[in-house]
Amino acid sequence: MAKIILLGLVLVLVLSCNKDDGDDSVKQGIGKVWISGGLAYCAEQIHLDNGDVLIVDIEDVMSLQSGDRVSLKYKEIGLSATCAPWIDSKIIEIKKVQ
Repeated sequence: MAKIILLGLVLVLVLSCNKDDGDDSVKQGIGKVWISGGLAYCAEQIHLDNGDVLIVDIEDVMSLQSGDRVSLKYKEIGLSATCAPWIDSKIIEIKKVQ
């Protein structure tokens, strides 16, 4: 009987520790690619139409040029520590639009 109660408490504890902060949701946006040509951390950006600026990995925009309009799905990782007030992000899907 004590084992069942202990197992139940452990199960409740494990389930209550499930982190669900809502920040992992996939967002969508349209904007323009901006690539500075330098090697700085903030050199690859997407300027969204809503005013947000996303800091992205160069691999995500390697096939694009500065000024290209894109439609994308992304996850916000958080505010950039080195390029504030911009947003570090992970690109899920990106497409060039006309």
